[in-house]
This record gives sequence, C-alpha cells and structure tokens, in this order.
Amino acid sequence: MNYKDPENILLILCGSTGIAALALIFRYLFIVKWGFDAFGANLVFLIIFIVGLVFFISYLEIIQKVIPPLFKRRKQTIENQDIIPESDTVEDIEPIIESEPEEPIANETPVINDLDAIREKHQQDEITRKQETLEVAIQYTRTTFAPFADDQNINRLCEYVIQYSTGTELKDVEPVKVKDLQNIDLYHFGWNIWNHFRMNKQEDIALFLKIVFAENLKDVDTDTIRKKLTFNEGKVKIGLEKEIVLINSI
Repeated sequence: MNYKDPENILLILCGSTGIAALALIFRYLFIVKWGFDAFGANLVFLIIFIVGLVFFISYLEIIQKVIPPLFKRRKQTIENQDIIPESDTVEDIEPIIESEPEEPIANETPVINDLDAIREKHQQDEITRKQETLEVAIQYTRTTFAPFADDQNINRLCEYVIQYSTGTELKDVEPVKVKDLQNIDLYHFGWNIWNHFRMNKQEDIALFLKIVFAENLKDVDTDTIRKKLTFNEGKVKIGLEKEIVLINSI
C-alpha cells in the first residue's frame, strides 16, 4: 500500500478516528464499570488503539493486494471470451501465404554474429600486423648494416632485433662487430628500432645497444646512450628515421 497516496491517508485517518472512539468507550467502561484507575484506563486505551490500528492497516493491505487482481483476472477472462471468433466465421479467415525468402544480394557483406569469429579475426589481424612490422625492421637492419658488417654479424643482429620485438631477454649474446660506424650511428639505429616498435622504454633500447654492440660501446654507460639516442653530432652514416618503410628489394 502506498502511504503517500491521499486516498490511503484519508482511509487511515478515518479508521484511526473510529478506533480511537472505540478505545475511548472501553476506557470509560474500565474506569466506571470495572474500577480501573486513570493510568490503567489510559494503558487500555493505548493498547486497544494500537492493536486496532494495526489490524485496520493490515486489512487495507489485504484488500488492496487481493481484490484488484481478482477483478483484473475476471475482466481479462470476459475480454478473452468476447474476442473468440464464432464457429461460422472461421471459414472467412484467409489462409496465410508464405512468401519465398529473398535471395541475398551478391554485394552485400554478411553480418558476423559469432563473437568468437570476431575475436579470432582480430587476433589474426594482430598477428599479421606484428609480422609485417617485424619484416620491415629486419629489412631495414639488413639494408642499413650491409656496408658496415659481414653476413654473419648482420644475421646475428637480426636475431637480436627479433628477440627485442618479442620482449625476450637477451642471453649469451655474441657482440656484433661493425666497421666505419661511430657511436652516434649506433644510437640512431637504436632509436629508429625503438620508434618503429614503440613497445618498450628508451632505457630498454639503450641496454640493447650496450649489450649487442658491446665492443663499440664498452666505454659508454647505458644512461649516456639513452640521452644521446637522438643527437646529431657531425656527419653521420645512419640517420634518424621518423618512420621505417619497407623497401622493395631489387
């Protein structure tokens, strides 16, 4: 029962008035007829008023919860009986003609409803993207160091680049030997690789250079390498690349 409804409030007030009048009558009888004192009679008044009010409100709750659904069911039953077609009108109902399913348009892209298929496609696309990114980095490495290292050292360097791209820790590294390159050239190569993958901090690529080119950078600490990754001091042979692009081999 909604106690904020004005109608319900009015019903409770009216009921409370009647219960209070009944309680007053009993109070009067307890004083005059049964000789109770004022305190006892007032206590009887309160008990009768409270108990009566509780029963009255409970009665209203039952009435409002039970009676309306009964009337509603009765009304629905009557309405359903009214809409039942008579037997002589059944023959007038036209048969439902089923239309043939439309053929799908050739150019229309089917909607993918299978979430697993969507996830699998996303995973395959991500694998393809990473593979293409790695291929670009490997070709860039081979092309860049071709004039400055032999095949064995270039292949070893490419293996280390692959490990870097997968986040694998470098172990048992045999330093790569290069010629005719300054430290700044190696710094630029490291920054280009880091900028291409964008997967680690610059401290990681600095450590990568320190380990892979151990002979060239033996006197340079990792923090200095990190700070000089983008320096341009004098004439360099490996420049900074904003983006490494795939060069078609001849």
